[in-house]
Amino acid sequence: MHCPKVHSFNPKNQTTEFDLFILCKGLNSGKPLEKPCPNCFVISCKNSDEFDFYKTLSFGLWKAKHFQQFLVGSVIPFLRIDDFRAAIKAQAEAVSKNQYAFAKDVHKVKLIERKEKQMKEYLLLLADVKRAMIYRHLKR
Repeated sequence: MHCPKVHSFNPKNQTTEFDLFILCKGLNSGKPLEKPCPNCFVISCKNSDEFDFYKTLSFGLWKAKHFQQFLVGSVIPFLRIDDFRAAIKAQAEAVSKNQYAFAKDVHKVKLIERKEKQMKEYLLLLADVKRAMIYRHLKR
């Protein structure tokens, strides 16, 4: 598996649609982000398949608390970029040995994320309905 370029985020640099942002400071270090922040790394992927692969891989590593062992710093823990590169590269090589099974799991994770987003929207609508039901009984 080709290891993409990993660098620190700089708002002055242009980003592409295939750039994956990973939080690098705090106890959630290693978490994939939807939008960039000042404390993140960027994984520059070549295409959407590579993007999905690294997003799912980093999400799994973050959920498994794999990056906790690499955190340094006493007040605000942070993840060093070299440690992150080495961990991602090693795990990508290990996962790519059974590429077909991982690709199936990546597809399943994408379906679960879509369903999770729908459920969150549904819960927001239910909260609005509850608020409206109570609101109609209040004085105006």
